[in-house]
Amino acid sequence: MTLNVSIVIPTFNRCHLVSKAIDSALAQTHPVEVILCDHASRDATPEIASGYGSKIRYVRREIDRGPVVCWRDAIENASGDIVHITYDDDWIDPTFIERTLPLLRDDVAFVYTQGMIHVAETEASHAEMRHPPGVRSVAGLVQHLLRSPLTISPGCALFRKKDLLKNLLPEIPGAKGLYGKNSGVGEDLLVFLLCTLDYPKYAYIPEPLAHFLAHPTSITTNAGTSGRMDVLVDAYALARKYYLAQPGSIPMADGVSRWLARKLWKIRSARKTILNAQSLRK
Repeated sequence: MTLNVSIVIPTFNRCHLVSKAIDSALAQTHPVEVILCDHASRDATPEIASGYGSKIRYVRREIDRGPVVCWRDAIENASGDIVHITYDDDWIDPTFIERTLPLLRDDVAFVYTQGMIHVAETEASHAEMRHPPGVRSVAGLVQHLLRSPLTISPGCALFRKKDLLKNLLPEIPGAKGLYGKNSGVGEDLLVFLLCTLDYPKYAYIPEPLAHFLAHPTSITTNAGTSGRMDVLVDAYALARKYYLAQPGSIPMADGVSRWLARKLWKIRSARKTILNAQSLRK
């Protein structure tokens, strides 16, 4: 049976970036449907979409209800059984779908690849996530996700549409503040963790087939430069707590909580060092 694949691109006010995401979706070596879902952008996004004509399907809403609502709207409009989310400031290699799709077996929850982080307006880049390759038990990945301060981005993964709609929560119970309800922080982590409840395996390709742009308005970059990294990390901790409360969840292994505490201490120490260096330059 041939599985149809949709690449969905949720967007908001990023007309200067979104063309690269669209172009990378259209350049796939495997046939795909491309959907651009725009929730009330006030910039030139409609004109950008119009320029692609029938090559893409443009879904436009006149009210912005937040990122997760936009993500879900894009997924709901996908006609494919398999979905990749390309965020509007990211892009993927032409062979991303061709390489990941064969690994999405019946017992595999999702397939993800190594990611490459690119720093805006520079030539700097670095690879993320050096994990064991191939098809493996979800237990090891769950422990990684439980001990990492942040998460793997859904932008480097291939999912089934039905799993995304089931596990991309509209909000995380108890979430509040800057990274609270419908912020996309925590909901992205739970897509992975909750999918592992229904499948015994996951698959990983150790090549940077997904690309992420670090720029002032990206969530992680903004949290680091604005001194809110602690708040961001706490939001992900709440998402992990939600997962651990689910029937069938894999408990945190002994020693992981101590490892995580040390990791968080290093993040906070590094942030203080950066802030101190900035104050000395003033």
